[in-house]
Amino acid sequence: MSPHRRTLFGAAAYHGAMNRTGKIVSLAVLLLLLLAGTAVGRGGDGSQAAKDPYWLGKYFAGMGIAEGSEDGGSISYGDCELPEGEGGCSLPAQVQTSTTCGRNPIAIDRLPERVWKLRGGGLAVAYEPTGVDVGTGNRTVTVYTNELQLMSAALREVRRHSQPTPRPLPPPVYPKTVLEELKRVTAAAEQVQGVKAIAKATELTPGDVRLRLTVAELLGPEALAGVPVPKTSTAKIEDLRQLAFKAHELGFGRTARDEGITVAKLKAEIARVRGLVGDC
Repeated sequence: MSPHRRTLFGAAAYHGAMNRTGKIVSLAVLLLLLLAGTAVGRGGDGSQAAKDPYWLGKYFAGMGIAEGSEDGGSISYGDCELPEGEGGCSLPAQVQTSTTCGRNPIAIDRLPERVWKLRGGGLAVAYEPTGVDVGTGNRTVTVYTNELQLMSAALREVRRHSQPTPRPLPPPVYPKTVLEELKRVTAAAEQVQGVKAIAKATELTPGDVRLRLTVAELLGPEALAGVPVPKTSTAKIEDLRQLAFKAHELGFGRTARDEGITVAKLKAEIARVRGLVGDC
């Protein structure tokens, strides 16, 4: 994350990608949340994530699956009573499945509170006590709960739909671009000492340096073995990310015209940051 990148701090602050879609809201607001979020991804990413998604079983903590919640890669549990005069309420638990290309800690514009290994090799990333991403294989499982106690139970129970019981989680498999961004900081750490020095050398914030070093350490050296140090600067990567966001918001044709390039050239440029923009 470059100094120009939007970063939010504090447990209550969420980037659009972390909106609590577990809330029952009006259709218009729900559509807005789904468009803003990256948990189920878009296009092919969403379709891929919906195949054998993660869940908490047919029942979780005495609660069944919420009516109408099994939609693609999103499954909710329990129900809630709408307070009189209020616009919505929070369901007890929700599990969303995306790919690690569509959602990973390097692509999200917010620093997590905690990162740790879960059930063997899974990589748990907590953005708040009741909102945790779990990277495992080529999937990112996002777990939301409305109570802290439920989160611990959910992380013990989460598993693929095809698995009758929870199993050890394999480590996450991240796209090449994400691994290169991790290599950017590990390579700099071999040349200079201290987070501030690494941040200066890589044009990243100290918080991003700490996050990437932590993720790299938890993945282990074998995950970055043979991964090249990126030659593209951090500033250029951020420019390409913003270009990708613009293209997905305004469309490829309009963006290409605004930038004075062909659509083919635009797509080639955006492909350079695949895995860093929440859309694969």
